[in-house]
Amino acid sequence: MHGPRLIRWFDRTIDVLQGQLEAEPEDVMGRGMHMPVCWAPYFRHRLRLAEIYHDGTQHYDHHRQQLTLGQAS
Repeated sequence: MHGPRLIRWFDRTIDVLQGQLEAEPEDVMGRGMHMPVCWAPYFRHRLRLAEIYHDGTQHYDHHRQQLTLGQAS
């Protein structure tokens, strides 16, 4: 999958995640759980749900930086 089809797929995924995020009650966002630190470079042993949602943006930024080495940011 590539090009416009991939962009549509990404857009749908972001829309679903945004909808789930907006539907989460505040008290749920503060709940935490154990996460294996080997799964992602930004995971700690215990993460709140808000941090788990945020991991996707950190993960994207991390790989974008890797792919743009030597280019102006």
